[in-house]
Amino acid sequence: MEISLDEFEFEVERVVLEQGLRYYIEGHVGSMIELGNGKYRAFLKDSDRYVVNLTIRNGMVENYSCECQNNQGSICQHVVATLFNMRKDFQDLIFAPETNNTIDEIESQPKKSSVVDEVDEILISLKENELKDFIRQTCSNDREFRFRFLTIFANINAPASSAKASYIKQIQHLIVVYSGRHGYIGYREAKEFGEAILEILDTARTNIEKRNNNKALAIIFAVLEEVTPVLNSADDSNGYIGGCIEEAVDLINELVETEIDESLRSEIFNLLMDTFESGKLHGWDWHFDLISLAIQLLRNSQEKQRIQTIVTSIKPTGESYDWDYRKAQELMHELLLRTENEEAVTQYLKENVSNPDFRERLIKQAIKANDYKYALELANDGIAKDEANDYIGLANKWREYQLDIYQKLGDDDNIIRLARYFVIKGSSAPESLKDYYNLLKKTISADLWSEYLEKMIVELLRKEKGTAYDKLVSFFVWEEYWDRYLILLQKNVTLSRIEAAEKYLTSLYTDQLISLYDLEIRFYIEKNVGRSYYIDACRYIKRMRNLGDIKTVDKLIGEMRNQYKNRRALLEELTKL
Repeated sequence: MEISLDEFEFEVERVVLEQGLRYYIEGHVGSMIELGNGKYRAFLKDSDRYVVNLTIRNGMVENYSCECQNNQGSICQHVVATLFNMRKDFQDLIFAPETNNTIDEIESQPKKSSVVDEVDEILISLKENELKDFIRQTCSNDREFRFRFLTIFANINAPASSAKASYIKQIQHLIVVYSGRHGYIGYREAKEFGEAILEILDTARTNIEKRNNNKALAIIFAVLEEVTPVLNSADDSNGYIGGCIEEAVDLINELVETEIDESLRSEIFNLLMDTFESGKLHGWDWHFDLISLAIQLLRNSQEKQRIQTIVTSIKPTGESYDWDYRKAQELMHELLLRTENEEAVTQYLKENVSNPDFRERLIKQAIKANDYKYALELANDGIAKDEANDYIGLANKWREYQLDIYQKLGDDDNIIRLARYFVIKGSSAPESLKDYYNLLKKTISADLWSEYLEKMIVELLRKEKGTAYDKLVSFFVWEEYWDRYLILLQKNVTLSRIEAAEKYLTSLYTDQLISLYDLEIRFYIEKNVGRSYYIDACRYIKRMRNLGDIKTVDKLIGEMRNQYKNRRALLEELTKL
């Protein structure tokens, strides 16, 4: 929601407002950066470090966000503290951290001039050499100030040709600072390093908004070339560093999607190609993103040839999953889509049908054109080749397309063959299994269904027990074969399976479930030692009790107390029942 910067205290909950004010008074609001276009970023330090982002235009806070866990769309104390810092309504009120002053008491104090007014007054009276001396001294003593000063002003008079080198030098300095003596950026340092790089990228965005595109590109490509290799020697578990590279690529994409003149288009194209050829991003998806962006920009045959030469130079390695070669094929497809007719694109797909994505595109095209014969040929070929390489998941994808085609053709024999395949050999998850089961039942005549089902049950009973059990349970539930479900459970009993069966069998077979729980809990405690196992066992005892036989439960607990007197943790958990 939008809130007024001058009157935000009237729109924030009193508890949050007082927490934020105290947070501000205690000095937790650190540096603040103006990003341009009404956007600001503040860094707050406490036991943890938080980043607050604000958008303020015409005295209205249009947007705000904070990294803290308390910020779930509503305003938090960190945002409030930042707003106080922005407005500086209370800059001269000095309270100790333990002060008991309330918001009402503070608001009754006379307001002071804003910090902007005071700074302006000082700057007017300050001599140029005094200001320069202050900046030199502060840059020498304050690393954060020095970094911000260099980021914003280092290239102010530099030609575009040298701007990139200057930013590369800054980034390399940051890498040294955050890597430490071991040359590795740890988890905590990765966040701080990422924030520092984002500040540099914010400068690029500001330059883009001001149409100073050459300097923006210098920053973006400096980040891409210098930051990406850092991932090989950093703990970027939370993606702070990777997020910077994503942001840099996004900035290029924003430029590519806007109307740009020929000079800028050509410059970006060459930067993309040069960076790809440098290999500094190799091993990461962004490496190939550069070519994809270049394809969007190409305008002439020379540029097409340059891309084509790079893409065709990537040869298959013979590995089972050749990532680089697959990406090269996809890029060539993008290039042909951009520069050739539909016939040439289709021909390329056919020549490279071993690529599963291309095979799938061709199958979809054939189905759309009602060329079911060709679609089935593609699917059959895919099944044969992928099963030979033990790619069962891919082979089953082609079977699914076959099944779809046979349903369109009304070919019952092949529908039954494929649906049965997925029932017997496919997933045991009830959601997917039921679709194939229902298709079988719908396609097979009602008078033959029972016999057909029995044959499937026999076949499943010969299979590996775990998968077969889950599928047979589904069959028995859907057909309401409750007695057969109980027999199956008794022969394949586990505590989790008894629990799952309660939903279906309690009303008919309560005593049998209690008896199964009793035997299985005793066996479970006999074979397992440790509090986590005892907690599990007691959970099942509670379920057993809920079935209604208190006497049997009490007997079980009593016998376990006597049998396992030396298992203190078990006795403690039993006492909680």
